[in-house]
Amino acid sequence: MALQKLLKVTDLSSENFEAELQERINSQLNSYLNLNSQIEEAIKFALTAPGKRVRPTLIYLVGDIYNVSLERLDSLALASEIIHTYSLVHDDLPCMDDDDLRRGQPTLHKKYSESTAVLAGDAMQSLAIQIILEDINLSDELKVSIVKLLMKNIGYEGMILGQAQDISFEQKTVNKQEIIQMNYLKTGLLIEFCILAPLIIANKLDDEWNIISRNIGIAFQLIDDLLDLEESKESLGKATNKDHSKNKKNLPLILGRLETINEVKKLHDKTMESFSKLSLNNHPLMIYVENLFNRRN
Repeated sequence: MALQKLLKVTDLSSENFEAELQERINSQLNSYLNLNSQIEEAIKFALTAPGKRVRPTLIYLVGDIYNVSLERLDSLALASEIIHTYSLVHDDLPCMDDDDLRRGQPTLHKKYSESTAVLAGDAMQSLAIQIILEDINLSDELKVSIVKLLMKNIGYEGMILGQAQDISFEQKTVNKQEIIQMNYLKTGLLIEFCILAPLIIANKLDDEWNIISRNIGIAFQLIDDLLDLEESKESLGKATNKDHSKNKKNLPLILGRLETINEVKKLHDKTMESFSKLSLNNHPLMIYVENLFNRRN
């Protein structure tokens, strides 16, 4: 396995690889930017805040299944974390969700200014694309395919549409399927990119992976919504119980906690079934995904 060789982890069935991968992406984030302007300073402030690095970790683990070297995955991993962070910076703005705390520290517009946060988010989006396009480890054909998927998933028909629906739904009555589709767009599609992009490099895309990526993406947001109701601000590093006060539409608020937990269980079971069909029962990816589904415990 590429991970085992590079990270020198003797037992990939343990959770040691998670810390190793987080350190790898953190090191790249710390070294990439020079602090030559306030915008760069603001970007680095947002990117180096303590986070779980879920998206880049998924990229590395999926790539490992098909022996894609970490060097060929680094730009994808870095880009995914940058895109995710940009989305959080813009989501926290006063004109959006108006949050003061993110990852245990002030949100970017609180630390600097609204204009700096807007510009830093814009810059992060283009930076992510630039990093992939400049990757000497990928062919031009692969770069086009990967960037095309990324732009589709985070663009006006993807993540942006999901964010727009999240805001517009505050003034509407919506049903379960509309909420799940919104979750898929605003959160699931970037996670889907992180699972499918390494498969593009390995030329291993198929229906089971499509099922896995969609289910994990939807479940991730459902669990986030449960955590917003159940956890403290200190444990999550961000404001909690804010969805109810802002009339946000999510499954726990509309259908209740138990119905949401049941929906997560269905997604979990379908995901594990697909992993079994791909004979991945003992791979670290399955262990990591299992932990993602159980992160409320």
